[in-house]
Amino acid sequence: MSYTLGVIAAAIPIIAALPVVAELRRRPLTDLRRSQAPGKCVRLSHGRTHYQLQGPEDGPLIVCIHGLTAPSAVFHALTRHLVAQGKRVLIYDLYGRGFSDRPRGAQTPAFLMQQLEELLAVLDLKGPMTMLGYSLGAVVASAFTAENPKRVSRLILVAPAGIESDLSSMVDWTLQHPICGSWLFHMVFPKAHRQNVIEGSDNRSEVPEIDQLHLDELKRRGFVRSVLSSLRGCLQEPQEAVHQRIAKLSVPVMAIWGAQDRMVRAGAVEQLDAWNPRVEQDIIPDAWHGLPHTHARELAALMADHDAAMKRA
Repeated sequence: MSYTLGVIAAAIPIIAALPVVAELRRRPLTDLRRSQAPGKCVRLSHGRTHYQLQGPEDGPLIVCIHGLTAPSAVFHALTRHLVAQGKRVLIYDLYGRGFSDRPRGAQTPAFLMQQLEELLAVLDLKGPMTMLGYSLGAVVASAFTAENPKRVSRLILVAPAGIESDLSSMVDWTLQHPICGSWLFHMVFPKAHRQNVIEGSDNRSEVPEIDQLHLDELKRRGFVRSVLSSLRGCLQEPQEAVHQRIAKLSVPVMAIWGAQDRMVRAGAVEQLDAWNPRVEQDIIPDAWHGLPHTHARELAALMADHDAAMKRA
């Protein structure tokens, strides 16, 4: 019995250290790697932020905020279509993704909104602007709109998270248990995410490198921690209060969904309508959660139609 207890006692610290070992094996984001990225980087209060600003300087500004795991490259095709329409488009990597730094700290809507506000200030982009939030990015875009309605001419939500709590029971458990849950998430998420990327690969994508970019994120230090922090800080509770605030503003809101989306619950469309009946909602029948890169052309066309309707009104 004493031998068995001794083995268990010796194994516990080894098992507990497994996430730390896995994280140390991942590559840090070096200046050399960042210098090879498209676009530019600026230093903000919590670290460097990678961004790309394209299109005519006098074009209507659209700010695109990506989701939980995909970097800003998910918008590359959409950016091309929007620039072709004469728009000026800003895309950037949230902290912990792409080529931006991986600061520690709770990734709440306020934290991620501060990154956006500082980036806009550094680039001297005051508005009016269209805020486009995809998945997790919809939480940030909605929070920014609620706090800065005079700077936002339109809010576009693409497959928005934060409408209904759509987390699995296991993920929900990991979020509610800081120590054991964090250990479990670091052990399970990388393999599960890799499998989801492989199974969800779509040859319709207008960003053919997007799957590899997803997988590359798993090799970078700080990514898994940042995803967990965003889940805890932004997606544990539905964003009802924010959307109800926006409903009282004069900012037009458009929501675009994929009918085949398995990551956002079907009831989210009805729930958003209940919070804000003024939202114009469109559904792309054959799209899933990756519609910014699989249906970029259709997305840009819907945005153009909505823009034209606003001007006629």
